[in-house]
Amino acid sequence: MKNLKYFPYERNRYFYGKLLGVEDFEAEQKYMNDKRRLINRFMHGCGVVCGLNVVQIGEDSVTVEPGMALDFAGREIIVDEPVTRRLSELEGFSSYAEGAESGSYVYLCIEYEEYEKNPVYSVAGSGAGEHEQYNRIAEGYHIYLTEQEPEQGNSGSHAYYEAWKTLYWGNGIRISQVFPRYAQSGGEFDARIIVENMGQKQPVSFHYELVFDCLKKDGKQWVRIEFDENEYERARRYELPLTLEAGNGEGMCGWAKLKEGSFALKVGGHSVDAQVSVENTVELTAEPVEEVIGRRYMTQAMREIRNATYHQSIYLAKISLFGVGNTVVIDDVEEMPFGQYICSDVLSGIRELVSAQQQRALERRIGSADRKTESEASMGHAQDTMVSISGVAVIELGLGGLAGQKFYSKPIVHGLGPGDVSVVCGIAGNAAKPSAVYYGAPEVFKDAEREVAASMAVKVDTVNGTFVIGMVLTEPTCVERVKLHWTAFCDRTEEYGEQAERSLFLKPDMVYLSLREDYHFEPVLRGGSDKHVIWSVTEQEGGSIDENGMYTAPAVPGIYEIVVKSAAYPKLSATAYAVVRDNRP
Repeated sequence: MKNLKYFPYERNRYFYGKLLGVEDFEAEQKYMNDKRRLINRFMHGCGVVCGLNVVQIGEDSVTVEPGMALDFAGREIIVDEPVTRRLSELEGFSSYAEGAESGSYVYLCIEYEEYEKNPVYSVAGSGAGEHEQYNRIAEGYHIYLTEQEPEQGNSGSHAYYEAWKTLYWGNGIRISQVFPRYAQSGGEFDARIIVENMGQKQPVSFHYELVFDCLKKDGKQWVRIEFDENEYERARRYELPLTLEAGNGEGMCGWAKLKEGSFALKVGGHSVDAQVSVENTVELTAEPVEEVIGRRYMTQAMREIRNATYHQSIYLAKISLFGVGNTVVIDDVEEMPFGQYICSDVLSGIRELVSAQQQRALERRIGSADRKTESEASMGHAQDTMVSISGVAVIELGLGGLAGQKFYSKPIVHGLGPGDVSVVCGIAGNAAKPSAVYYGAPEVFKDAEREVAASMAVKVDTVNGTFVIGMVLTEPTCVERVKLHWTAFCDRTEEYGEQAERSLFLKPDMVYLSLREDYHFEPVLRGGSDKHVIWSVTEQEGGSIDENGMYTAPAVPGIYEIVVKSAAYPKLSATAYAVVRDNRP
């Protein structure tokens, strides 16, 4: 078990009269096992083949369901019946519990293990205790807990086409940059910034600048990266897409390097002193990237896999925990956090069949939508030139206010872009359960439900596309906050003449996702200065998408339509499709 070297291969040579000893039979077993494991490792890889799902059972227990996996040495790990364990019973829990903090987590791992069993009497034993030997070696598994993460790039196919670099790790968060190893010379490529929340309860924000060599962003050799967790729906992982342009030059290397002194991090609004550095390199090639990666695999895979004798576990689940008194309770179980799956030939065939059926269904839907658009265009529908957007704002009064006291809202983005915009706003009669909204002079309606009497004015910033609501109380009040309903509108009549010069599309226009997987869509508006867009999902149960274009797939497989519309040019819209599949083995 400890000798993980396959080579050299030697097998028994049999002849009449050959005396067979223990070494000969062990060599026979080793030869057959190593050949099979070599094929497993080179042809299939390392990871879960099927099953091994982790299910929470109660507050402190999990069940590992039956399944099969191949480890980093090609050895088969088979769980033939469900295994239920308390976390406190597993190896690694005691070392975790000593420094456990609420909101922390551990990883549930599995590895190959073999052990001796079935003791028998040995006639060849000579000394005391040597007459008992074990008759069988059982191949099994070992389940344990660890706080250590696998090193990115140690195994898995992603190591051949992308490189992970950790920018910052501390205070319960990790910031990483993922760049491709190769990029088409003169073309565009996608990188991404990964932000992982590892138990930090306070909102996190940061910004820094990357400077480039042989790379560009929007024609510039630098880019500012910004992230504010308050602007996203709370999650454990955030992905910031970054589209870059590769320079021209075969065999050259482009790099992205952190500008010294530009990194600034805040946790809960408080600055954190952090000394960080990171540099990603991208090799530029005139050949298709897939050919370069394929050639690298053919020339290096043998050496890399043969030398990969270091221990690598299979990570089945990330278990988030929190403390209750002297006990630790499971908060959440995230299965296969590092995606260590093996796609078998059977599963590949099923996916290809389902994908072909979904593609045909998608083509029918797109064709139907195109015909509908052409039909509507032929009818010559009149264009609505008046555009409006509504919203709600809250002004905090603290302990209330006196008559004549003034309050102001923070700047509000109305979404109609720069230019002349009109805004009307009213006060909700009751902030907790509003059944009426009051507009105009406060002395006209003095209902019992109306908690606040105030006059209002609006200041519109025609350059930045924002506005501020000002409010002066006409009567004293004890309420702590006021809810305001606003509507911004403008006339886009003159802009419709320029409609043909503008275009809006989504990058990409089709994605394949797993259940509940997140993906960021990027809207590209050409010919217009106002980039504000409005997102929606056509299907009622088709998942959700936030104002930043971050789409979360639903828990049900299917094909779902994502629609984006320009806030400033409402006749401009684009569509993308998410093909959501259940990728669990």
